[in-house]
Amino acid sequence: MWVGVFPALSQTGGVQQVGRHVGAVLAKRARDRRVPCELLGLNDARGAGSFKVGAQEYAFTGFGRGKISLLLFLFRRLPRIEILYLGHVNLAPIGLLLKSLSPSLQYCVVTHGVEVWEPLSFFRRVALRRAQRVMAVSAYTANAMVKAQKVRPENVFVVYPALDPDFTQEPRDKASLPFPTRGRMLLTVGRLISSEPGKGIELVIKALPELTKIAPDIFYVIVGEGDLQPRLEELARENSVSDRVVFSGAGGLEQLKGYYSRADIYVMPSRQEGFGIVFLEAMIFGKPVIAGAYGGSPEIVQDGMTGFTVMPGDLEALTARLIRLLQDEALRTKMGVAGRQRVSQDFSFERFEEGLTKILDARN
Repeated sequence: MWVGVFPALSQTGGVQQVGRHVGAVLAKRARDRRVPCELLGLNDARGAGSFKVGAQEYAFTGFGRGKISLLLFLFRRLPRIEILYLGHVNLAPIGLLLKSLSPSLQYCVVTHGVEVWEPLSFFRRVALRRAQRVMAVSAYTANAMVKAQKVRPENVFVVYPALDPDFTQEPRDKASLPFPTRGRMLLTVGRLISSEPGKGIELVIKALPELTKIAPDIFYVIVGEGDLQPRLEELARENSVSDRVVFSGAGGLEQLKGYYSRADIYVMPSRQEGFGIVFLEAMIFGKPVIAGAYGGSPEIVQDGMTGFTVMPGDLEALTARLIRLLQDEALRTKMGVAGRQRVSQDFSFERFEEGLTKILDARN
């Protein structure tokens, strides 16, 4: 039996999307080998659920944050579990516990970024080290994890996340978007929560007064919600750009694709991205991207080719890159075309499936 355990499979976010993609590949590979497979979501609503990747639907069981219920579910299936895939390092101790009871079990842990860049708590660090395979979403995260957690490099596999297949289709309705149909638009997509304060949104807001001098029609759309929004709204007021900053909330898939389609530049000079699926989403819509020159972002955004990378916190550099793109439509188009080609070639779901299959086939 193969089992995948994830923080959540029904929620939005990069970690959740990677979880769904891992779960889809795990279920497909198990089916090809005629092996039973269970997908479990710790924080999903209790009971049966499902998700789709492309045209295929996959079933999972949610546990409503019930850690004890999840453990009991797994205990009842020992020693039938052959492979245990854990979708976040916070779940790694489950693998260590189950392997102590069933030594033949093989477990793999998925690591996403900043959570493994600094030393973990003792039990999580030990559980990560004892994993037979560790998947990292970028080379930066792999190297930082090996250094901080002392994981054996030969056990670490880099598998870049994929663009979700649904993002290959244009939005059905652009007319309903809640902002002007004219004017040059900057866009950022991300959760506005105090536990993830490093997206660089503050820096973009601070750049707006200078940008209005060369682009009087400019406005900035922030897609997301969370407890940081009041602070960002106050910053916009302090910089006299409240009328140019649109907080759109979370929105659905079609609306999100509408934002990407309408934008002129995607900008998120983050210091905390282990990867950054939002960059792929912007690039597949042919948008130049400005990202932070830190973490896994430079592995996606090729500086000077598909966009620019700037050091997080460097307001002068960010402003200069934005001005250059705003003034040069041909450059925006050229970078957008290069970005779309890069996503199609290097970040397809098929490439992700190939990489993950190598991990499944490389068991000890």
